[in-house]
Amino acid sequence: MSRVSIGKLMTSKRSLILSYDQGMEHGPAVFNIDTVNPNFVLDIALEGNYNGIVLHHGVAEKYYGRFYNEVPLIIKLNGKSNMTRMNPISRLVCSVDHAAKVGAAAVGYTIYDGSPAEPEMFSEFQKVIEQAHDYGMPVIAWMYARGPDIPDELRTDVLAYSARIGMELGADFVKLKYNYDPPGFKWVTQCAGRTKVLVADMNPGSDMEFLRRVAEVMNSGATGLAAGRNVWQHPEPLKLSRALRRVIFQGATPEDAAKELE
Repeated sequence: MSRVSIGKLMTSKRSLILSYDQGMEHGPAVFNIDTVNPNFVLDIALEGNYNGIVLHHGVAEKYYGRFYNEVPLIIKLNGKSNMTRMNPISRLVCSVDHAAKVGAAAVGYTIYDGSPAEPEMFSEFQKVIEQAHDYGMPVIAWMYARGPDIPDELRTDVLAYSARIGMELGADFVKLKYNYDPPGFKWVTQCAGRTKVLVADMNPGSDMEFLRRVAEVMNSGATGLAAGRNVWQHPEPLKLSRALRRVIFQGATPEDAAKELE
């Protein structure tokens, strides 16, 4: 097995990743005339100095290329649409081998823990871990608790369980939702052990509220942010990116970081 280098997705032990894998699961409704073009978002990742860009392999093959290779490529290996009603499950749409050929520095995989289809995803994910680590590629597990027995996916005990599952399955990073409870989320990050915690998009309202929530996340022990629509749907995505970098990498207060948005 090659040595897995998680540092390729980090700067000073922290990370800011841009996600653009939403088109498959949420459809074109999440885009406008600008953001529907992958080059628009790839430009943000490049100019915003992101630690990684998350793409499905079809987008990466057609748009990533050598021009954007300064931004580490993270291939999302599984996916589903929202056009059918079924038990929560997301299956492979790309192999680890193919992701490596496309130029991936890391791979990602969504697990809906708590779903009746959980055993299938656990088994598939274990193969992903083994194959990716043979290439030396880190693995990010999107851990989203879903299913008939999950009362609230944002409850601290549910998030903490998801974090622990990701760690025990071998993930190098887990991507989790934030529950807007700093003490509770500190417990969540502790349950992840040495697996790094990235926080997904939020629903913060104002820019200042978003920056405050990001500061809470970092103070709770998270490694960083794996943002998507919060950034590329913003009217000034590069300004927001600079503000986020101030909070995540420099420990700036939300008030100081917000000056980047002026």
